[in-house]
Amino acid sequence: MSMVGGGKWLREAEQLVVKPFRLVTTTLLSLLLPLSFLLLSRLSSASFLFSLLKSPPQTESSIFFSIFHYTNPAIYVAVSAISVYTLVLGLTTKITATDPNRSVPFYPHVTMAWLTLFLVQISVGLGLEGTSSNGLIIGSERNLLNRLLFLCGLHEVMLLWCRVIVRPVVDSTLIAGQRRREETVVERVALTVSCGTLWWWKLRDEVEALVGVAEAKKALLLSLLPTDGNVNVSMDVGTVDFVNWWLYYMVVTIGMVRIVKGCLWFGMILLFEQGSRRNPRGNANAAPVSTAYSAHYDHEGDTKV
Repeated sequence: MSMVGGGKWLREAEQLVVKPFRLVTTTLLSLLLPLSFLLLSRLSSASFLFSLLKSPPQTESSIFFSIFHYTNPAIYVAVSAISVYTLVLGLTTKITATDPNRSVPFYPHVTMAWLTLFLVQISVGLGLEGTSSNGLIIGSERNLLNRLLFLCGLHEVMLLWCRVIVRPVVDSTLIAGQRRREETVVERVALTVSCGTLWWWKLRDEVEALVGVAEAKKALLLSLLPTDGNVNVSMDVGTVDFVNWWLYYMVVTIGMVRIVKGCLWFGMILLFEQGSRRNPRGNANAAPVSTAYSAHYDHEGDTKV
């Protein structure tokens, strides 16, 4: 009896320690994706500012920036893949009120999730350490609707990043043999609050550099072409600028899809409630039939669905 009681006490103590630690770890690692957008915006702004200078200062930060900017594609690959996957799921998944983890058809292997998380964490950590927000904000002011759509889309991408990459890694480390588990309300609230706080604190201004740099280069080219035909090649909108612009508006599209599907889901709930109120007798008669049908097959031992 003492051994049984001790084992139960040990399990309860483990739950008291593991659950909060798992919640904090999952939330912090999930913030790597919004921080990746912050890093990309700072790199885009710094690249544009350095291109305006004929001879950029040879400081440690500028040397680190040039090495990091051209030798680290992990951020672009991870953010682009997760964003495209989120958009495809948003366009193809049916509107249901079931577990959101069931709507994700593909989960990478835990080893691949570990590698992706490690590369992104190292890249974001080193990148944010070597860049600064002072003087690197370049972008035109977006309207409130555009910002809200980006926030909603960023939250969706962050949720998928958490479900596909972060949670399998955390669960395989803390809970042996269990890769998937149900997402709790506390976890979703923590992710939403952390994403909204980070967006309000940093992202709402700096992330607009993803599209602001491309627009600034385009405006500068249009203003210089009529007066001087020898425009610096670095002022052209390059591949990196196009990818940044594409990522920003993909996230905006994801937010738009999420809002439209949310409105449709809310409308379906209202129609279902109205239909059940208009025909309550039909619903009352349908329930006993299905119960009797299932009870008959349970008694016979049949396992048909």
